[in-house]
Amino acid sequence: KPEYQLFEEAFTIYKKFEMHVEATDVLLDHIESLDRAMEYAERVDVKEVWSHVGARQLDALMVKEAVDSYVRASDSSNYLQVIEASSTQGAWEDLVRFLTMARKEIKDRVVDTELVYALAQANRLADMEVLVTGPNVAEIQVVGDRCYDQGLFEAARVLFASISNNAMLALALVQLSRYREAVDSAKKANSIRTWKEVNVACVRAKEFRLAQQCGLHIIQSPDHLEELILHYESHGHSDEIIKLLETGIGNEEAHQGVFTELAVLYSKYRPEKLMEHISIFKSRLNFSRVLRACEAGRHWAEATFLYIEDGDRDSAVTTMIEHSPTAFSHERF
Repeated sequence: KPEYQLFEEAFTIYKKFEMHVEATDVLLDHIESLDRAMEYAERVDVKEVWSHVGARQLDALMVKEAVDSYVRASDSSNYLQVIEASSTQGAWEDLVRFLTMARKEIKDRVVDTELVYALAQANRLADMEVLVTGPNVAEIQVVGDRCYDQGLFEAARVLFASISNNAMLALALVQLSRYREAVDSAKKANSIRTWKEVNVACVRAKEFRLAQQCGLHIIQSPDHLEELILHYESHGHSDEIIKLLETGIGNEEAHQGVFTELAVLYSKYRPEKLMEHISIFKSRLNFSRVLRACEAGRHWAEATFLYIEDGDRDSAVTTMIEHSPTAFSHERF
């Protein structure tokens, strides 16, 4: 009885009658010698004894030793605590060993999910790929997001590819500087958000040909055109955004904004091309926007042309008078 505190005697009796679990509990709970309990478990090699020892080792944050014990016991019942302790200590290889054993015993979404993540953290990507491409109940998207957020981009790439999440796959490839593959994935995802994020990365890396492939999809949406142009301009790539819009105006989907913004860019960076552009595409321009750009850039001849085409003859005459001889044309006047 505990009140007599004859713990060594109790241990000896339990051991003599091969009551190994009870003997182990005396060592753990009363004598409080984990080392002796481990030695006893090694000597008797009983699974239930290993389970009791493993639980106490886990309480003592001896993760590797606890996993060793649980594996010898083939006991996965304490898997949530093992996952928490292993993750806290970064004991990923030990967690892989435990969960590999556990998933043979139980089919549980948490077990498979955490095993995939532990393999990613342990950089065992080949094993992780085998697991996710085979039968499993893991939440691959959740693990992929965790890996991406933790900077495990190669693991994230494998995971997103396995579930055909092309949008996130493109972002992971960008982080790996695999821009060509990122563009290919963006094509499959075919969303403005993905095109924009891949474009930004390609521009940053000065992969302008690939950036243009993305940009041609972005400029189809008037709502995102201005932001795209601003990104190029703010990074000093005016020539590249001009090339992009010059290519874009040849598409059937090209809207008024593309022609208009190209005119604005010409007014800033290529004024020698401005008159030809507005003459050819005058029916596709937002006159007020281009006029403001012409006035800001002091392109008075072009402004006069636009006023005339817009039917604002008073403004055309005034501009020719005030900015003669630059804007003056006898025939137009």
